[in-house]
Amino acid sequence: MQQTKQQHFVPTGANERIVTLDVIRAFALFGILLVNMRFFSTPAIQAEMVGTSFSSNLLDTISTWFIFIFAEVKFVSMFSMLFGIGFLLFMERGEEKGIDVKNFFKRRLLVLLLFGLIHIFFFWYGDILTFYAVLGFLLLFMKGKQPRSLKKAAIITWSIIVSFFMLMASLMFLAQLENSPEQQALMENEVNRIAEVYSQGTFIEILQQRINDISVIAVGNIFLFGVILTMFFFGMYFWKTGIFTNTSENLDRIRRISKGMLMVGVLGLILASLGKVFIDGANSPWYFVKYGGLFISGPSISIFYVMSILLLLQNKKRLAKATTFLQPVGKMALTNYLMQTLVCTTIFYGYGFSLFGSVGPFGGILITLSIYCVQIAYSYFWMKRFRFGPMEWLWRRLTYGKNAVKVQRLRKAL
Repeated sequence: MQQTKQQHFVPTGANERIVTLDVIRAFALFGILLVNMRFFSTPAIQAEMVGTSFSSNLLDTISTWFIFIFAEVKFVSMFSMLFGIGFLLFMERGEEKGIDVKNFFKRRLLVLLLFGLIHIFFFWYGDILTFYAVLGFLLLFMKGKQPRSLKKAAIITWSIIVSFFMLMASLMFLAQLENSPEQQALMENEVNRIAEVYSQGTFIEILQQRINDISVIAVGNIFLFGVILTMFFFGMYFWKTGIFTNTSENLDRIRRISKGMLMVGVLGLILASLGKVFIDGANSPWYFVKYGGLFISGPSISIFYVMSILLLLQNKKRLAKATTFLQPVGKMALTNYLMQTLVCTTIFYGYGFSLFGSVGPFGGILITLSIYCVQIAYSYFWMKRFRFGPMEWLWRRLTYGKNAVKVQRLRKAL
């Protein structure tokens, strides 16, 4: 009997979507592109290890600090929170129909992993989809937990990451390690070589460099795993306590959470800013102070942003405007995320317009705004005619197979 029911389990329909989640998702997409632009356009990771910058004027310096304070780690944290919420929505919807959807969810993650692996190896090393696909399996063990347990899990995971960076900073201050002039020169030459490969190299040469970059950031990604898990748990906690489904009844609580997270976030930003000012290479203890501060401020400021958006959307006029302009972007978030990579690699890589290493932070902000405005426009017109974004439709078809084909038709009925 259960198998028969599973054959009729279908993707979420348009009338079942929660508008605020789509709007928040759209907001997160903009912030992610704003932060990722530095990594699309420069060898940012290696440059930071050397202590060099691609800022060339005052506008670039202001832009760098603007992104650092308001966006870095904040929007990947927000997107991760939404993924945790999406997991519970997916599972609860199946349970309402009396269906065990664990196998559907596992298949959904495997398809996402396939998308992520193609993205990370053949397009851009900064992919986030592989992280979500791998860590998503852990959510199956947390689904039945009570809100208090989810909150505790989030705080413990968060504390472990921050404590590690603060401990490493303390040890590095005691060790007082420094790069030799020879090491510094070699690393600076490596930054220049990487910039040349991405700006002038062939697809194969860029592929080889991308694989090397993946190996360079592998260790750092372990800590990003911790941030993502923290936000998965916070998302599940907030969902189970009714903040997104009964917002009007939780306004006082939302305001308290917003104020509390803002205070924590400001403390984290002070630490991160000190690290950023004094950092002078990979062996600098300030490197760990910076990222310890970012891993405090990222999750907390992202929660502050989400709570602020919920409060703003209590105004019906603002909600109507956000629904018109931003909800379509959020509805096709996977498509828009991957589209950002295609556009940016075309702009910056050698097989495109070869602008890698030539655009500073201020120029990156202008490009971000241009791309996002185009995404708002085409998402609006696409969702007028179609039920899903193209990648969302493919994800559903590969997840559900032959189940409920009619519901999964891409084009809307005329």
